[in-house]
Amino acid sequence: MNWREQMEDEIESQVWRTAQQACSKVSFARLLEETVASFKRVPGLDPIVRLHASRIGAESIKVLRDALKRLDIDAGPTESYVELRSRLRMHLRDHLQSHLMKIGFAPDAMKADQLDRDLGL
Repeated sequence: MNWREQMEDEIESQVWRTAQQACSKVSFARLLEETVASFKRVPGLDPIVRLHASRIGAESIKVLRDALKRLDIDAGPTESYVELRSRLRMHLRDHLQSHLMKIGFAPDAMKADQLDRDLGL
């Protein structure tokens, strides 16, 4: 894993954990369900990836599993991680990060990452 991938992983972890802390349980669950529901899968190969509780938090895994189940999307066989398509994973991260920016909970590193992605860097 190169330094850029490490930074991406750290930001993703921070996004999930900060979003969970910034929201009540009910609003976090609603935010995840709305985010999953708003995802539009495009045709083509989209590999399955795993989001682990060790990275995004056990509560985030539980809430995400519940949201996926309510929308009839399989989350994989175990409670310690969620299996989902890579584009859905990025959609979740982007939406949560954008939400944190809007409500003023994004730390400087997250703001810089958002700016880099907005500029295509």
